[in-house]
Order: sequence, then C-alpha cells, then structure tokens
Amino acid sequence: MDKIMIIDEEFNQHSVEKSLIQSSLKDVDVLELDYSNTQIAKHRGETIGILSQIDFPVDRKFLTGFKKLRAISVYGGGYNNVDIDTANSMGVKVSRSPNYCNHEVAEYVIAMILNFAKKFDYLNERARGGYWGARAVSDLPIDQWNHEGMEYLPQRVDGSVLLIIGYGKIGKLVGRKAMGLGLNVIFYDPYVQAPAGGRVEKVELVEGLSRADFIVITASLNSSSVSLLNSGNISYAKRTAYIINAARGKIIEEKALITALENRIIRGAALDVFSDEPLPSDHPFFKMENVFVTPHAIYISDRSIRKLKVLATNNLLSMLRGEIPEGCVNCSSMK
Repeated sequence: MDKIMIIDEEFNQHSVEKSLIQSSLKDVDVLELDYSNTQIAKHRGETIGILSQIDFPVDRKFLTGFKKLRAISVYGGGYNNVDIDTANSMGVKVSRSPNYCNHEVAEYVIAMILNFAKKFDYLNERARGGYWGARAVSDLPIDQWNHEGMEYLPQRVDGSVLLIIGYGKIGKLVGRKAMGLGLNVIFYDPYVQAPAGGRVEKVELVEGLSRADFIVITASLNSSSVSLLNSGNISYAKRTAYIINAARGKIIEEKALITALENRIIRGAALDVFSDEPLPSDHPFFKMENVFVTPHAIYISDRSIRKLKVLATNNLLSMLRGEIPEGCVNCSSMK
C-alpha cells in the first residue's frame, strides 16, 4: 500500500491532516513519524508523499532510497532544509506554505514597537513599587528629560522612522499597519522596486540603519541575506534604535548583535528566531534586560495554526494530483 509520511516533532496531533488525506486518497496509509531515521527507513519504499516540519533536514542523504516519492510539502513559509537540487533530480515536487501567518508576524512587529516605545514592563514594575504619575517615569528634573539620555522615557511612535529589511508580503503588511500609527516607513530590499508616488521610501541598508528608530527584519533567508546585519554595519544604527527580528536568526550575525546590545550601540532587541534553536538556558540573550525573547512562536494564533495544517496538506495532495499549488518551489522544472 502507498504511504504518506507526516514527519513532525512539534505538533502533537495530526487529525486535520489525516482527515484531509484519507478523504482524498482512499488507499493510502498515513504514518505519523518523529525524526528517527530508523523509523523512516522502514517505509521509504512505499512512500509517495511527505508532509515535513520546517526544521527537519530533507537532504540528499535522507532522500536516498525513496523510489516512489512524488511530493514533499513543508509546514511553513521557508524551505531551506530541503535539498531542492536532489528533489529535482528525483522528479519530486516541493512546496512551502506561504501567507498563512502574515498578520500574526506583522502584529508581533507592531506589538514590539509599542512595547519598546511605551515601556510597558518598566511602568508596570514602577506601579507595583508604589510610584505614580511623572515620578513613575523618573526622578530627574522633568524639564531635562530627553529621549537620548533616558532609556525608560516613553516615546511617541507617531513620526518615528521604521526601517523594514525585506519588503515582501509580510514587510509590506508591516508597513501598512505601521503607517496607521503614523510611523514613517523606509525599506531595504534589493529585489523590490520603490513604489511610484507612494508613502514608502526605498533606501540602501546603511542609510536606513542610520535613520531608523525601529529596525524590523522580515527578509527571506538565502545566500545574500545570511549575516546581512553584521559587525560591519550594525554600528551605523542609532544608539536609541531597536531591532526586531521576525524572519530567520541567521540574517543577523549573532555575536555582533550581542556586542551591540552589551555595549549599548543599540538600545534593545526583540527576537523570535535564532541561529540555533532552541536557545540554551544560559544564552546571553536571556541575561539581557534590553532583549525581549519569544520561542519562535509568533506564527501561532487561534486562526493560523489550523490554516497552516490545511494549507500544507492541500499542497501535498495537489502535487500528488499533478497540479501546481501556489507554494510549489520547483514545479516549473517538473514540466
């Protein structure tokens, strides 16, 4: 009997996927497997399709031995862990799952901008300590208050500058939401043209870093974006700037970011993604008061997680039927 593998160690249930597969393909056995190659190897000969978690390495070594495999669908927008060249040589279609969490990621960015600007954690702590009104912000002479010298002075976001690195669908959505708050949006993306007559300005990276109050990364990870933000350019950022990484950890040179945060070259960072995950409990980021860490989970919401499961499964079924879903990354080479 033909088989479909669900290779996943993150989601603890796959009833949605199994229901969709079994209603479409009557004579297929659906296997729920962890990352153990021993278990996977037992079923390689009969497997026609794979539904894979985004962090599982679908490399040349893994693909060796699959004789009937026709399609691989990845949970998530990225497919860096799939060896596309080997898949092409085997005639295997590969699909990612785009656009299922665009709003979730964009909303995280806006939330972090407001969190940094409005000092919610600090003011909550001050209120619990009995401080109230202006004295909750600072005991410094009030007419001497200034944004540059006072880390905990709340900031007005209206009129601030937001640099978006990577101006694809999520980057554009972040921009639209940010403009609703009155931010001035600029972007760096060598693959996107400046919009004609729009409110958004295209800039070179160093210029953007030097102008931005908030720097958000929504770029794709590829050979040109690895360590895009690094020790050679991060020093151009304002000392009052905040970096928000909502894309991939390897886009930032992590050592350079740690140095910039420790030496107050920038004021702070919000990070959902990291070069190696999960972070060890003794990682420097966990010890820094100016870093807000989330566990690569901003894509999850009440709506997005089911949408991802349905999208990834339907992509797999579509490719098995010989169709080309929106997320297919190599279907053109299969024609």
